Amino acid sequence: MPTDPPFVLPTPDVSHATHEDLELYLPTSSEPSPAVLLIHGVPYSAEGRELPSAWQIYRGYASQLADRGCVATVVDHSPDGLPDQDRSLTALSKAIAAVRAHPRVDESRVALWFFSGGSPLSAGFLQSPPDWLRCIALTYPVLGDSELVTIRGVHPIDAVAGARDLPLVMTVVGNELPDVALTQPPFIEAARAAGVDLELIEVPDGRHGFDVLDHTEESRRAVAAALSAVTERVRS
Repeated sequence: MPTDPPFVLPTPDVSHATHEDLELYLPTSSEPSPAVLLIHGVPYSAEGRELPSAWQIYRGYASQLADRGCVATVVDHSPDGLPDQDRSLTALSKAIAAVRAHPRVDESRVALWFFSGGSPLSAGFLQSPPDWLRCIALTYPVLGDSELVTIRGVHPIDAVAGARDLPLVMTVVGNELPDVALTQPPFIEAARAAGVDLELIEVPDGRHGFDVLDHTEESRRAVAAALSAVTERVRS
């Protein structure tokens, strides 16, 4: 079975609840709280491996978010590890509706956090942000020019102009995969040209997957900065 590397930050002990096939990570407050949905990357190796919602990286992020006052969950939108746009978008839409309907969630304050090859699924939300969406986060995002990143005919680089006042938090690494590294500057340039509120978190010595691969102070600072940025914006 493939190894599951540990998250670079501690995984706080928080309360959990199951809701419509989602595992919710709950803050201590019983009042309705902001919510953050974590959207994993694709493709990934699924053979002999648990679903992404069980991986230490996403459990770490979700636990940290709950410890910071947000309801968090991981969306298993691609159970076989293969990209399928319609299936992933359907799973994500279902998860959003379920989370927003939960009594522990403030339905008007939701953030979507996309990782790696899951980032193209952000295109529709960037192009036409719904009222409840307070922030989009992208961590080492794959944003290249191919069918894998053009979702229902919309490319994130073209879609980002629609974000306008929607805050974006983007984490990029200095030792990115070469093909992925080429895709990120055009997105950043398009966002800035459109006047989008973009916070860029840079990890100069980090690799793709630095949040489990590079257990350094730089990695810990970057992850903590991203967590703080997302939680601050989803509360606003």
